[in-house]
Amino acid sequence: MFETITLDQLRFFLSVSEHGSFSEAGRQLQRVQSAVSQGIANLEKSLGLELFDRSTRRPTLTPAGKSLLIDAKQVFAKVGELRSKAAALSDGQESEVAVVIDAIVPARVLVEIARAFQAEFPLVTLRIHTEVMGSVLVSVLDGNCQIGIAGSIGADAEELRRRFIFDVVLVPVAAKNHALSSHPSPIPTSRLKDETQIVVSEHQKSSGPDHGVLSPRTWRVAELSTKRELILAGLGWGSLPLELAESDLKSGALTQLKLQEWGSKPYVAPFSSVVRGDAVLGPASQWLLSFLDSLAPQSR
Repeated sequence: MFETITLDQLRFFLSVSEHGSFSEAGRQLQRVQSAVSQGIANLEKSLGLELFDRSTRRPTLTPAGKSLLIDAKQVFAKVGELRSKAAALSDGQESEVAVVIDAIVPARVLVEIARAFQAEFPLVTLRIHTEVMGSVLVSVLDGNCQIGIAGSIGADAEELRRRFIFDVVLVPVAAKNHALSSHPSPIPTSRLKDETQIVVSEHQKSSGPDHGVLSPRTWRVAELSTKRELILAGLGWGSLPLELAESDLKSGALTQLKLQEWGSKPYVAPFSSVVRGDAVLGPASQWLLSFLDSLAPQSR
């Protein structure tokens, strides 16, 4: 059975391995050499292993010592994280921040947000949910997520505070072999009645009106990647964020459609940060909300 292993013993182990000397480790740790030597001896006794070869002029790590050195460093790193997290929690910082993001938001933006958050709060868990349309607002209203990134679609409940952050450009597209891709522009809405439109829809159809749905025949999916794959397969047409469709448009796999109903310009969908009006946000959530504000164009 292992005897008690203390942090002091591990600290001595790390210091001696770094400085190659019991006396130098003692000076660095402001401890007498005998305390360092005894601490290492006790650690070796507890582990049942010799960590240092003392037959040389300077103590050198044994193969077992080299192997356990990695684990000792990891233990100390975890202890440091524990102390930092405890200090943050005592100051009121959250242990976790939950964000719900509309599926239309480009992955590039999501990565930018996550990278900035990790750099600022490395010890706070970021939980990211992906929903569509009104489901984003429901997640915030229900308290499942502190912050949402939502489009303009959905009930504008009084309990929510919205702040614009960025636009997402949407373009109607079809596969290169789809009938609409060779149709003269602009395509009248009457021509769309015979074509299937692929639509991203909430898991449970809301009672609200459809937005941007021009074809009476629709296939409804719950995520954007599925929508893109079905359109690429020529099974229907639909609108995609320009950033998602751009590479397919350049390669010719997709064709951008010009619809009479939507005019010649792409549709620009505004997105906002959303929080409950009565929400009490911790430091990490407040910082994230401010970071989202910084994404908004200054001229808007």
